[in-house]
Amino acid sequence: MSRKVVIITLLLLAAAFRTVAQEDETEEDDLFHHTIDSAMAISPLYLPTSYTELGTIFFKPVDYKVIDTTINRIAQHDPLEQTINLCQTLGIIGQAHKFINFTYEKEPGFALFTFPFPLYFKEQEDLEYYDLKTVYTNLGFTYSVIPKQYMLTATHTQNIRDKVKYAINLRGLASNGYYTNQRTSDIVADALIHYEIPSQIYGFRASYIVNYYNPQENGGLLSMEDFVKQDSLDPTKNYNMKLYHASTRLLTHDLLFQQYVNIIAPNKRKEKNNYWGTFMHTFRFKHQRVNYNDYDLDTLYYGTNFFLSPDTTADTTRFYTLSNTLQWSSFKPYKGERNERYFFHFTGGITYEYTRFAQANYIGHALIPFAQIHTRLFSVMDIHGRIFYTLGGYQNNDLNARAAVSWAISRKHRHFLGANIDYYFRTPDYSYTYFFSNTMYWKKTDWKKQNILHFSAYWEREGYKAEFSYYMLHNYAVIDETWRPKAIDKYVNIIQIHLFAPIYVKGFGANFNVWVQYSNNKEIQVPIFAGKMDAFYRLNIFKNKAKLQFGFAMAYNTNYYADGYCPMLYSFYTQNKVKVGNYLYFDPSIAIQVQRIALYFKVTHVLCGAIKYRYFTTPDYPMEGRQFVLGLTWRFFD
Repeated sequence: MSRKVVIITLLLLAAAFRTVAQEDETEEDDLFHHTIDSAMAISPLYLPTSYTELGTIFFKPVDYKVIDTTINRIAQHDPLEQTINLCQTLGIIGQAHKFINFTYEKEPGFALFTFPFPLYFKEQEDLEYYDLKTVYTNLGFTYSVIPKQYMLTATHTQNIRDKVKYAINLRGLASNGYYTNQRTSDIVADALIHYEIPSQIYGFRASYIVNYYNPQENGGLLSMEDFVKQDSLDPTKNYNMKLYHASTRLLTHDLLFQQYVNIIAPNKRKEKNNYWGTFMHTFRFKHQRVNYNDYDLDTLYYGTNFFLSPDTTADTTRFYTLSNTLQWSSFKPYKGERNERYFFHFTGGITYEYTRFAQANYIGHALIPFAQIHTRLFSVMDIHGRIFYTLGGYQNNDLNARAAVSWAISRKHRHFLGANIDYYFRTPDYSYTYFFSNTMYWKKTDWKKQNILHFSAYWEREGYKAEFSYYMLHNYAVIDETWRPKAIDKYVNIIQIHLFAPIYVKGFGANFNVWVQYSNNKEIQVPIFAGKMDAFYRLNIFKNKAKLQFGFAMAYNTNYYADGYCPMLYSFYTQNKVKVGNYLYFDPSIAIQVQRIALYFKVTHVLCGAIKYRYFTTPDYPMEGRQFVLGLTWRFFD
């Protein structure tokens, strides 16, 4: 089955590229080639709104993207369901997950844990900055049954007289869980404000993020084999789980205040003043607290080595960091890219970071000097480079470096060829060195630096992307099947080919996301093939006053030894006993849009039971059965 799926998907991709290349972009097709179609076409009150991602240290020319007001992907209410994301999960929304496609990306500085919530957990680098005329608001709500599940999203952003811009975001979700002790509830809220005085000499940005997660931890099925071999799925049946009383509570605070002064000198010969760079100061405070609780402990699961009470555990881990950064940059903040044939930009500065981790009596002081360059040659070639080096603290002598080059075939059509290389000479997260709980303890001081090299080459054009990636890992740190940290002292080579293709032809649209991967080491497992696809057909109804859309989404990956999950460590771990995959997920949906309001209905995992009960993306954690989802979004553009 796996070979057939791979061949069929690649043929569809080839046909898609050919179809788009041959299709003329007529006015009739323009409705489906642009992301602002629905609001502009049927709402006379639409005002264009764009957004861009912001960094915490480096300024760069802002590259705005127009907000997608279509109903193309309206049924992908959960980030885990979006076509661009391929993840293994614990079965329901709001719980731990990790990408199926191997990836490694780390910012410099102290890290206690890398929490397994990459698509839910929000940091300063994830905040969005909006370019808008007046006000933009977006409300979304989804509800599903068996199990009962809710998700609320809200965004409000406003531009006050072109002087103050602010944005507030909220996402809350809750699920009763499909199986025993699987309930979850998560809240993520953030706020950002930016102000620049009329002379543009001084400005500041302040932002705050709170992440709260409270999932129950059932440890997965006690017998995965019995679940797979059953004849029919009974949603009311209490399947035997490994844990019946365990839960995790994670709370983080992330505060940033950034102020800058633009050095502007008057130029008597020209109308415009001379810009001589920007001085910037950034203050950041991060606090993380995570609790793991359980009682009536099962010695078959935990073992018998209890450091505290053998009947209950209430493990608490917390730390905080304070950092101050001073730098000078020749990138003017919050400004777009100028159409210049040649330029050279430079940024340089230093960060002081103070860390306190009371559980290990650790206090760290680190200095992190850094630099960045960006130059353009002949109007088409862009060269980027950046480097961080850490002095002092737990990550003394860590090095992060990146170089990139791109060739602009057409900037208007976002048509580029490029290559990137990233290198990390990095100490593992502090939890790999020191960990203490009621049932587990280690203090490992003989870590060698991880050597991680990542090279990628890509082609992209207006959403299409073809990419080749190569990872070389040495002394790479993992959690092994005994739930202990381990360094892989052999060289690991991972090769990846990635294709993403969005197709829009008249009323039909589809998105393909395909990964082909290979790893030469059994402790870093990846599926040979993994892919997602969503497709839809949209038509105008009620004399073009509304839009009706029929769609479906599919996901599939080949068999492989996917990582297991350990709730006590908040970490995935390597294993070579159980394979998962070779299972097709199919989710049909229907949606309707009337002016600013869009409503959709979806059935997830409609094939549940049709191809047996092998639907696992993480060993021992079955995916949800068939589920009915109703969702609503409501946008305001004025």
